[in-house]
Amino acid sequence: MPPPAYRERVEACNEVLAKVLAGRLNRREEVVELLRESYEKRGIEPLRGWSARNLYDKEMAVLYALSKYGLGLSWEDYPQLLEVFGREEAYEKAYRDILAGVHPQAAVKRNVGEFTQEALFRVLRMAVSLVVLGFEPEDNLAKVFHESLRHLAFFRRNFFTFMRFYVALRTAERIANGEIKTRGEKEAFKLSLCLRMGASNMAPPDELIKLVSRSVFKVGGRRLSRIFSSS
Repeated sequence: MPPPAYRERVEACNEVLAKVLAGRLNRREEVVELLRESYEKRGIEPLRGWSARNLYDKEMAVLYALSKYGLGLSWEDYPQLLEVFGREEAYEKAYRDILAGVHPQAAVKRNVGEFTQEALFRVLRMAVSLVVLGFEPEDNLAKVFHESLRHLAFFRRNFFTFMRFYVALRTAERIANGEIKTRGEKEAFKLSLCLRMGASNMAPPDELIKLVSRSVFKVGGRRLSRIFSSS
């Protein structure tokens, strides 16, 4: 069951999936645009960090996770989903391969067709989507992250940016859920999550947590001011 902070996101995705299953659209581009409209109607943005590039196409990982694990939809019963989610299925397969011990570069190449930085980080984003929605344990994300960092050290800076995004997202989620109410609670959660993920030097700045809180979870400015005040 996804945390309460994701309730509107789940509603938006279910609205889109209902139209896909009704046969009203089956082209990926149409579904991405409908997802945009459904989110904008609710005043929410896709899961994001600093970058706003291709956000709705990346958010298809959330739609995919909810369709497969939330609603239990199968490609056999709904073949139109293969056209819509072909990329996401490839990203998940690569994620599963890395968990099983396959070299990250080989896993991406085998399932996606070619190894690129974009494809690698889409695989990691798929893992994040599955974890935050409650369909995968966080330990699996940590394992895939560290395997990727170990084998592909030339992306080290990008991996650090990715982990800061993840920690900021989970911290903002707790703020939105009302579990974090003070600056001290925010600092304690952020640092403990970094330790759990084996990312002790990858804590995100407050500005990133505030951005995610506002954009992704619609947390109001007054509440953010209380939590991020210096006193």
